[in-house]
Amino acid sequence: MGIKYIHVTLIAVSILLCLGFGFWNLNHDSALWGYCSFTVAIALLIYCIQFIKKMKAL
Repeated sequence: MGIKYIHVTLIAVSILLCLGFGFWNLNHDSALWGYCSFTVAIALLIYCIQFIKKMKAL
């Protein structure tokens, strides 16, 4: 497994952790941190898509 695929895997794990943390915060009356976590998850998803597109071009 190359470094590119490890990078994509780690980004995917980070997205899942951000989503889990966001849902956990919404269930524990901490909506601000939950929404911040969802925002980071969306930013990571956009970054992952751009990285995959660039990886295909190489």
